Amino acid sequence: MKFVGIGKTFSTRNENQYNTIGEFWDVLSKEYGKENLRGLGYHWTSDTIEYVIGLKNGTIEHANVFVELPDDGWCRATGKLSELGKIYDEIYRAGKLTYEIETFYENGDCEILYYR
Repeated sequence: MKFVGIGKTFSTRNENQYNTIGEFWDVLSKEYGKENLRGLGYHWTSDTIEYVIGLKNGTIEHANVFVELPDDGWCRATGKLSELGKIYDEIYRAGKLTYEIETFYENGDCEILYYR
């Protein structure tokens, strides 16, 4: 599977990524619609995360990142966007991730696909 989108590096200090990645989503959601997007987190360091937002279908304009992803072996978690921190606390109890793909919906629901 190939993930294509617009990527940036975000700080994870003090869990700041929840705010800054949220702002990134807000900007692209205005142009493409939240439910048409998905976000990929990968390549964590002690202080950063690489994050890419792309379209669920098609290729987002001005794409600058192309990531090859595994086709199989993904796990799934669902919940409310307002509880995203708790969802990730539960996911991380079993260990670090290699990739995460986030999808958010206008009704406040979210879906996380993750790969270890």
